[in-house]
Amino acid sequence: MAKEIIDRRVIRILRWSLVVQIIVLFQSSISPVLYDLLRRREPVFPWTTLIPIGIISLTLIFLLFNQVQTRITKGVFLAILYLIAITTILTRNLAVSGDIRGPGRLLSVTNIFRGGWETIFFLVIPLVFIAWQYSMHEVIIYCLAIVFIERIPMVFLPNNRDPFFPFINLMGDIVRSLTMLIVGWIMHQLVKVQREQQVQLVEANRKLRKYALTNEKLAQTQERNRLARELHDTLAHTLSSVSVQLEATKALFDRNPDSAKKMLEQTLANTKNGLKETRRTLVDLRASDLESYGLTQAIRNIGVSTAERGGFDIQFKLDKSLDMLPDDISHCLYRTVQEALENTLRHASANRVTVNLLTSDETIRLEVSDDGQGFDASMVGSQNLGLRGMRERVEMLGAKFSITSDANTGTTILVVLERMDD
Repeated sequence: MAKEIIDRRVIRILRWSLVVQIIVLFQSSISPVLYDLLRRREPVFPWTTLIPIGIISLTLIFLLFNQVQTRITKGVFLAILYLIAITTILTRNLAVSGDIRGPGRLLSVTNIFRGGWETIFFLVIPLVFIAWQYSMHEVIIYCLAIVFIERIPMVFLPNNRDPFFPFINLMGDIVRSLTMLIVGWIMHQLVKVQREQQVQLVEANRKLRKYALTNEKLAQTQERNRLARELHDTLAHTLSSVSVQLEATKALFDRNPDSAKKMLEQTLANTKNGLKETRRTLVDLRASDLESYGLTQAIRNIGVSTAERGGFDIQFKLDKSLDMLPDDISHCLYRTVQEALENTLRHASANRVTVNLLTSDETIRLEVSDDGQGFDASMVGSQNLGLRGMRERVEMLGAKFSITSDANTGTTILVVLERMDD
């Protein structure tokens, strides 16, 4: 305990309590002088009261130095608290010794201020610090020490006018010490509970950091798996196909140059398609508009941009409250709209496109429709990577994906996702 340094914030609190004690001591010292002046008597300043004021003031000055504050151990701090308690007891006894100063003189104002609430108050302050910074054992020792210290002045300043006075005074000191012991025990238990809660909070934070790290690693693993699927479906297939075609071209190069040339052209076309799909995969890794503007504004931006390139009109019905959706859902809906508009631009020859993203109490509903030339949705196979990618993204979220297309009415892509307001 002796080598453990006290927190400077604790010392700062103690300094303020010393300032209050000095103010009260000075006020109670000047009160007899004011009392005499009001009674038109010759004022007599109680010079003995300067002793405790000087002790407390020197203690305060001692605690103001930064070099001192950084070196106060628990042992030194405990000694300072005992010094404050002894000074408080000394203050009361100095006041009592000069209580009666003339025939018929009522109990002086000094005694009123020093013999009652002030003593208890300024003895409780060190008790609070001891209960806060030390064990219950130190609290008990302090309370017993107060009883012993308060008995010492009675040996030198006896009051024999009333034989029961020493006994009554002793009982009062014991009752006061027991009261302080109860206060110290309550304070110590509160501090103990607070420290236990702090330990629990630190442990909870540790578990939370561990959980967050685990989630981060899981997210990284999932992202790696997703990238692996994307690269497998695009770059790996393309390179595999190019490798086979180049082997065939090599075999036909000397025997059938024309067939080799055609196969080389086909290989070049497959390479370009693979490069295009790879670039789309890399673009999908970061939805910059989605992160910058939010879901609804990002959809509006990409819709306006696509409409300008395709020369068609576009209308929006977007619920702004859906900007607060989780990232995975927002990303899925944004990419679905992006792919649907791209298909409309390439194949539909549409004049008008409508994008609706609305919500109800139960569902989130995305609908992208156009009035262009439709197609037979039942004939869409795995070769259409865009539509297949849309469906896979949507179904991974547990949503429903459907395509309705007709040569007369155009194409409608519908996504319905059940709300889960956690």
